Amino acid sequence: MLKKLLLALVAIPVLVILAIMIAFLQGNGQGVAHFPLNPRPAAVTAEDDAGVLIFGASRNTGFDVAEILAARGTKVTAFVRAQSNTGDLEKLGVPLAYGDALDMPSVERAFAEKQYSAVVTTIGCIGCNPKPDYLGNKNIFDAAKAAGVRRVILITTIGAGDSYDAAPLPARQFLKEMLPLKTQAEDHLKSLGLDYTIIRPGGLKTAAPTGRAFLSEDRETSGLITRADLAGLIVAALDDPNTIGKTLAAIDEDFRFPFDLF
Repeated sequence: MLKKLLLALVAIPVLVILAIMIAFLQGNGQGVAHFPLNPRPAAVTAEDDAGVLIFGASRNTGFDVAEILAARGTKVTAFVRAQSNTGDLEKLGVPLAYGDALDMPSVERAFAEKQYSAVVTTIGCIGCNPKPDYLGNKNIFDAAKAAGVRRVILITTIGAGDSYDAAPLPARQFLKEMLPLKTQAEDHLKSLGLDYTIIRPGGLKTAAPTGRAFLSEDRETSGLITRADLAGLIVAALDDPNTIGKTLAAIDEDFRFPFDLF
């Protein structure tokens, strides 16, 4: 009897969490308005820019963005920490700027070394203390403005800012320390008068791209997206001036259930 009671006590919270996640993710992307992207042709973009500085490019989505841009001929520089594994970036031939986003002088130095037309930042860290989600991004935005770089793409998450209620409860609990910092970063960027685009992805999945991910201005949508598809949307948003001043969710209608994350 005691064993059954213990099993029930364990099972009930798990079932509740799954039910909540299914409630948020069931029908993901169904009926959600897509933001109409109209990027400039890649060849033109590659010819007329002064280069893109990427923060968070040593792995995951930031690396995928660097790979896409480098493959089409856009000049890219990756801002990385000294201890980062940069082997894959070096294989792409991407120049490196060493520093730490939490160290303002190193960020300012990166902007002083080259001319850039845009900045992309994907930085964030759950286990870091202090976390770079606000302070690191604030340094990036302030240094970009001081250097005259107007175009900034910031990647945060669904659950930041006015999308808080859209994130599943377990996600809000897991990211409870990061969401206020990401919200602060968004607010600071908006206050600077720069040509910003904020992209809030749903849960991130490492898998082959589906090609069905999209951006949306809907503040109530949630879901999942592959890192590869997210990178493609970031580049498209970078190329599309219609995304300036927009805060956009990024999800994939192919992923509808919590187990799609795995």
